[in-house]
Amino acid sequence: MYSFCPSDYLAIRTSPEILQLTFDSEEPVDYYQVFEGKVAQFFQAESVLFFPDGYLALVALLRNILQDGDELFVPQDTDGSIPDVLEIVQRQYEGVRTHLLTPAALAELPDTASRVVLLANGICETSGTVAPLDQWREMLRELYEKRGIPSVVILDDSLGVGLLGANYRGTLEHFGIRPDMVPDGEKDVQFFFSGSLADAFGNSGGFLVGNRRWLRTLRKGEPCCCTKNQMPLSNIVAGIRALELAQECRRHEALLENAEKLKQKLTEKGIEFISRQELPFVLVNASDPRNIVKGMGAKGCRIAMTRFTKKPRLCIAVNAEHDEVEMDFLTQTLADLLFEEK
Repeated sequence: MYSFCPSDYLAIRTSPEILQLTFDSEEPVDYYQVFEGKVAQFFQAESVLFFPDGYLALVALLRNILQDGDELFVPQDTDGSIPDVLEIVQRQYEGVRTHLLTPAALAELPDTASRVVLLANGICETSGTVAPLDQWREMLRELYEKRGIPSVVILDDSLGVGLLGANYRGTLEHFGIRPDMVPDGEKDVQFFFSGSLADAFGNSGGFLVGNRRWLRTLRKGEPCCCTKNQMPLSNIVAGIRALELAQECRRHEALLENAEKLKQKLTEKGIEFISRQELPFVLVNASDPRNIVKGMGAKGCRIAMTRFTKKPRLCIAVNAEHDEVEMDFLTQTLADLLFEEK
């Protein structure tokens, strides 16, 4: 079974070295402390807090930043995590109003508005886009300069970390923005993010990075945080090495090369798709995407489908180790099924 689902972009999970580490891990070294330090160092932070997945990390981040009276905004393009998180948080903060992010909506804020909180995806899988953080930053800075209303941007960067940025630290770094490490009510615009160890790092779990004191306080009120005894030792040991592998230029070069090959092969088959140059996945329209996904699986090729959209699309991703034979099989099988659909 070939997998072209949006996961493990750098082909780390299936690396022989990582597979061996998951079996060879032993107890003598405090691997958890080493892993914690490596992740914090990677993101240039004092400390890190782990969660079972990136979704729970995002929930914890929003819950610990949002305050009653905040004006909560979301962009037009959002992924599945955002609607879910909104539903959970809105039950806790009944006084928080939610708006769609537009210049007009910001202009219509009442003078009593104390703060804007923007909740967004770093990479929106359902639309195949990277968040325009530079535009948002200017828009929110202008709001502060004209009306004195500060803003906080909270980013679900599960897909961006390990993939975007000069040092692969994610969407914020991609735009030259340094994340904030502790809430500061005096700043005009602050940026925080939650990340996942699953997509680019080939592991599992989610995380937050920040000031040690702030995360220690946050941990006390978050029952979903992973402690040392709750994370499998094999995951921790493999995760330490995975962070190093994720920084290898050759993996990123191979990923970009494969992404271009995929687009070329789809074009040759006459298959239209939506794609961004920085991203290793494409979106394809189909009359019955669920049936196409099922048909591809029956023929030995796993692909994904976007969720939480009125019209789902096929989502096809490459990793750094897909070869020509696998991609030829994928595109030919997909072309056959799409032709049958017509």
